[in-house]
Amino acid sequence: MRLANPPARTNLAPPEVAEAGFRVADLCHRWKVGAAKVHGFLRRGELVGINLAANLSGKPMWRVTRESVDCFERRRSSAPPPKAARRRRRTVAIDFYPNGSDGK
Repeated sequence: MRLANPPARTNLAPPEVAEAGFRVADLCHRWKVGAAKVHGFLRRGELVGINLAANLSGKPMWRVTRESVDCFERRRSSAPPPKAARRRRRTVAIDFYPNGSDGK
């Protein structure tokens, strides 16, 4: 028997994810992006994962720790950029008469 209204999926991971790490599919559901996007993050090193595949030359089986996901989300958050310090113009005193004479 199917439920008419299945429970809403939250961004919180089930307890077993905390131990084993996130799969690529878990991150796709969490961020609402495709697997290619998550694989791109892994390939570029923006997201750190562990390949648990038995055959390393075959299809990878990525697991990403919660700490890595938290760090990635903090870096990618939409915090306002820090305000740049205003640079003051240096006023340089030009000595037109270096010898102390006034040119007469």
